[in-house]
Amino acid sequence: MKKLSVILLASLIFTACTGDKKQEKELLDKILKVHDKIMNKDDILMKNKMALDSLLKLPAKDTAEKTNMKAVELKLKAADEAMEIWMHKFDPDVMNNKPHDEIVKYYNDQQKAIMSVDSLMNAAVDESTKYLSSRSK
Repeated sequence: MKKLSVILLASLIFTACTGDKKQEKELLDKILKVHDKIMNKDDILMKNKMALDSLLKLPAKDTAEKTNMKAVELKLKAADEAMEIWMHKFDPDVMNNKPHDEIVKYYNDQQKAIMSVDSLMNAAVDESTKYLSSRSK
């Protein structure tokens, strides 16, 4: 009977640990999926930023237009900087050998942070793309 209890206890612990690792992997995968999506938009962000930089170097015809261009450019820079900051701070290896609850909290916090970066990136890319396409008409 004792052997059976020990075997049952060991299998419960193993199952719990396996479930914990699965949850941790799923959270990390969600974070990396958003990261990859953002990196795909990064090319557009850089292209738009270069286009705006070129336009800003031209002589000013309209001060309000120049101010608008600078505002759009600042949003692109802010989104790019937010991504850089997140990438430098994100380190899943720091969670090695940490308790499950701590890992889950870290990944949940990182998911919120990367979703914020994603929102900034989407807004900046959308606004700059619309602005640049309206200038080419």
